[in-house]
Amino acid sequence: MATRICESIESSPQDDREYKAIQLMENQLTVLLISDPTTDKAAAAMDVRVGHLSDPDEAPGLAHFCEHMLFMGTEKYPDENDYNVYLSSHGGSSNAYTDMESTNYHFDVSSDNLEGALDRFAQFFIAPLFQPDSTERELQAVDSEHAKNLQSDVWRNLQLAKSLCRDSHPFSKFGSGNLVTLKEEPAKRGLDLRQLLLKFHKDYYSANVMKLVILGKESLSELESLCVEYFSGIANYDIAAPVFPGEPFGPTQLSKQLSVVPVRDGVRSLDLQFPMREIDSLYLCKPTRYLSHLIGHEGAGSILAILKEKGWANELSSGESRSCSDWSAFSISIELTAEGLENVPQVVEIVFSYIHMIQSDNYGIQEWIHNESATVAACQFRFLSKRNPMDYALSLASTMQMYPPHHVLAGPYQFYKYDPELIAEFLKYFNPENMLMQVTSKMFEGTTSCKEQWYGTEYNIDELSTELRTQWSNGTVESDIGKGLALPERNDMIASDFTLLKNGAENMPKNEPRLLLDNDICRLWYKPDNVFDMPKVNIMVLLRTDTCSAPKQNVLALLYTQILQEVTNDFTYLASMASLHSNVSHSSRGLELTVSGYNHKAHILLKRLVKAMAELPSSLDANLWDRIKDKVSKQYENFLFAQPYQHGIYAVDVCCEQTMKWKIEDKQEALKNLDMEDLLTFAKHTLSEFYLEVLVHGNLSPNDAKEVATIIIDEFIPTLPSSLPQQLVTKFPQNTVHAFEEPNPNNTNSCLVLLYQMGPMDLRVNAILALLHHLLQEPAFNELRTQEQLGYIVHTSIKTNGNDVKSLLCLIQSDSYDPVYLESRVDAFMERLPEKLQSMSTEEFEKNIHAVCQTLREKDKNLFEETSKYWNVIMNQTYLFQRLENIADQVKNVSKEEVLEFFEKEIAKNQAKKLSVQVFSSQHLDKMVKSESNVSPQYFPIPVIPELETYKMM
Repeated sequence: MATRICESIESSPQDDREYKAIQLMENQLTVLLISDPTTDKAAAAMDVRVGHLSDPDEAPGLAHFCEHMLFMGTEKYPDENDYNVYLSSHGGSSNAYTDMESTNYHFDVSSDNLEGALDRFAQFFIAPLFQPDSTERELQAVDSEHAKNLQSDVWRNLQLAKSLCRDSHPFSKFGSGNLVTLKEEPAKRGLDLRQLLLKFHKDYYSANVMKLVILGKESLSELESLCVEYFSGIANYDIAAPVFPGEPFGPTQLSKQLSVVPVRDGVRSLDLQFPMREIDSLYLCKPTRYLSHLIGHEGAGSILAILKEKGWANELSSGESRSCSDWSAFSISIELTAEGLENVPQVVEIVFSYIHMIQSDNYGIQEWIHNESATVAACQFRFLSKRNPMDYALSLASTMQMYPPHHVLAGPYQFYKYDPELIAEFLKYFNPENMLMQVTSKMFEGTTSCKEQWYGTEYNIDELSTELRTQWSNGTVESDIGKGLALPERNDMIASDFTLLKNGAENMPKNEPRLLLDNDICRLWYKPDNVFDMPKVNIMVLLRTDTCSAPKQNVLALLYTQILQEVTNDFTYLASMASLHSNVSHSSRGLELTVSGYNHKAHILLKRLVKAMAELPSSLDANLWDRIKDKVSKQYENFLFAQPYQHGIYAVDVCCEQTMKWKIEDKQEALKNLDMEDLLTFAKHTLSEFYLEVLVHGNLSPNDAKEVATIIIDEFIPTLPSSLPQQLVTKFPQNTVHAFEEPNPNNTNSCLVLLYQMGPMDLRVNAILALLHHLLQEPAFNELRTQEQLGYIVHTSIKTNGNDVKSLLCLIQSDSYDPVYLESRVDAFMERLPEKLQSMSTEEFEKNIHAVCQTLREKDKNLFEETSKYWNVIMNQTYLFQRLENIADQVKNVSKEEVLEFFEKEIAKNQAKKLSVQVFSSQHLDKMVKSESNVSPQYFPIPVIPELETYKMM
């Protein structure tokens, strides 16, 4: 039985789902039910109000380890991978995370199979097994996860902040856990880890502190019945939700400067952290939202604008960096230039001068600024698009811990009150005595005396001098340093017309665009929004031209787009604040421009962007050039300190697309030799010779769509290039190996990326590949990750290079094994796979076919998902808008024999055209054998563009 705990839940007017909040009478479990008869994916999420702040002192990381272990079998379903097998065979997936105060478990599954998934999911919280052999193996997974993060500046900075708070406050804990904290140290104390897990689960996994969300196609009453049947068995120990009173940072810990050595060479940053009272209970007026809006503003008169003018910073962000039930923290993070790093005290003075301006009587807290933010937020909620059901469920389960039931949907968006006194109260936290200042740079290397325990971060910590604190406390906009600071202007890009146009949309197809223009210089695709009925538009533009034929071209394209972003920021930032977003980027196909959001003022933003592109040469000066060139240089440097698996995937693309993708080292070398004239020449050539391809999708008329193309063509008056970029893909012989040393010598993780290359394929073969990948995905994870514990990251996918060259990709990142051994284990798995497939029952095989078909036919959740589907096939020039549906039609009658024959031909050890990219960490270098081929590469043929006559609008 269950009782309704809220009569009505505030939802978006566009939301056609039904909601009901209930509490189970058996155990006081709070549940949000969501009925969506149109959904093809069901989902559920459970948020348990316990996180790593509740770890026992004798076993740091236990909450995180408990999260891992709940997946390892239950009394009702003892097989370790029963849950994952069920989800996989019914088109589903799952995940979980452990935070400071909550642990969140979530899954999705085909909408026809929700009940079986709920049954298995509920058992996590009723009767997990915590088997000893599973415990031992999963310890390795937790340790590998920690090893993966050891060279991440984000994780290192978090743990450094935790290590500097009061020892008595649980924020100081090490939440990830590793073999030392979860195995070695408990063993020394004579503690049994399984008993600790059982006790932790019993102490904290109580139904009355859990929040459950279930989303399905069933009616609310049917969902309620499922909930009562499967979740009433969760024990209720009637515990109080854990609380952690007291402040983690007091006077002794604050008014300090940290000088931190980062992992990445390219990092130069300044972070100002201000601890505050908790803010969750203040969601009705959201006082920190007002402050983050102003401090993080990027328009004229903002902190960032003045810092850029002085050449001291590239980026600034601000907002809540910590939000707990008993305290929070507000952070201001600034990406510095080299000159900014030399002027940190002045940078901080500018920040405080702006804050004092907000506090002053001359400027003060302005209701119109609050009203602008409230208007935009109200529009966001009013026209809120649907999203992935699992993402939606997990976010709502988390939100339920903070908001009352009637505001669980609207609370994160809506402003309900204007409270200037509360905003003023929060402004008092912004003072040097309540600040922890962190400067991060490689310049501190070799000068530090402190090292953080868990990640080994090197740093110094010093008191802020009285002189600096006085200087910052007295900063004003009247001073020389604060000159130019001002409140933002009113935002003229906020939409006010949300009229839905008809446009004869009822006569247009709902699953593909139509061709409005097709001539020597432009191809314009158009589709009205006849699916979601939103006052929004997505404008996608591709200038097909050469931006990647050499490293120099590639680097110039990146410099051009980043400089354009700088010179347009004054108006693009205001538009983004009004939920009208734009972007200019480059790819191997040319320059891409997108405008997406409310259609009311989309044309204004497009005109301004295109005009700025044309006028960029006159906007460029030496200071801007030097600053962006340095910024790009740091981006390249930072990539060398990314995760090994990212280096592996990038190397795969370089090997496959040798005429379009270039090594980072080649780009760095090209960058050194570029000057402003090179960029001006690039811009002139690129914007005068291109072929234009456009998709306009949303609440615009056909004439409006034609105007989009006209705006671009009239501004640039392009001619057709003598040649357009060709998407050439290297054809590999059998067993090609590309081995190299991990660029970051301190990263202990190695990586293997195997690419089984198959080439272009027709719909039937595509269908067989889709089914084969689905059949091997779960067993690959179970055997290589869960059973063999080869590494924390085990991944398989279908990869496309160029326009249509298909491959099967298998990736493993490991801190325990070298790539040669990893490849031997993948080979062994592949050798076993045919037998596994052969023994699969007809019923199980049919289930998997059904799951693949459902995945391929999955409905778009929102306008942008639909747009992306069309734009991808326009970009690769196949123009097969029904491709996924057609593949699903083929999958329906694929036989097991066809799958086995395909496997034997394309993947079996003696047949595969296999590229093995091997990334060796320093600990595995002795196993590396370099192999370089001097054979001239062969390429797959370029596909012919299909006839498009049938797509033209009559």
